[in-house]
Amino acid sequence: MNFYFAPLWRTLFTVLYFLFFGYFVLFYFDYIILGVRFIYYTLTLPTTQLTLDYLFWGASYVVLLVIPFSVSIYTLIIPFELMKKLDWTRNQKIAIALIAALAAIDLIILSDILIHISENQPSIVRFLQTIKLIE
Repeated sequence: MNFYFAPLWRTLFTVLYFLFFGYFVLFYFDYIILGVRFIYYTLTLPTTQLTLDYLFWGASYVVLLVIPFSVSIYTLIIPFELMKKLDWTRNQKIAIALIAALAAIDLIILSDILIHISENQPSIVRFLQTIKLIE
């Protein structure tokens, strides 16, 4: 906590990060609930009703939901690891931190695109229609 909330420029970036992370959590909240429902219905439905493509696309959907959050949390850890454990110059550390942040943003965007692709697969569309009928 002392590293991120010290009276330095890092505090500004930490606060901005937490604001963006909170926004992403709210933005993805419906997707998270849908992923939890998928897991629940997969575990409670008889296996004769589940097809292989349903399990494949559903599992990929759930994994793709976890990626933005895990990447985001790991991006929070990277600056601390870079600043405290490497013997590089300050400019090299800042450059690596910026590259890591850009890579994290790219991974989050790619994951979002892949979530939408898996969400539009026929087996997942059937699942979504089934859930709407149950509720």
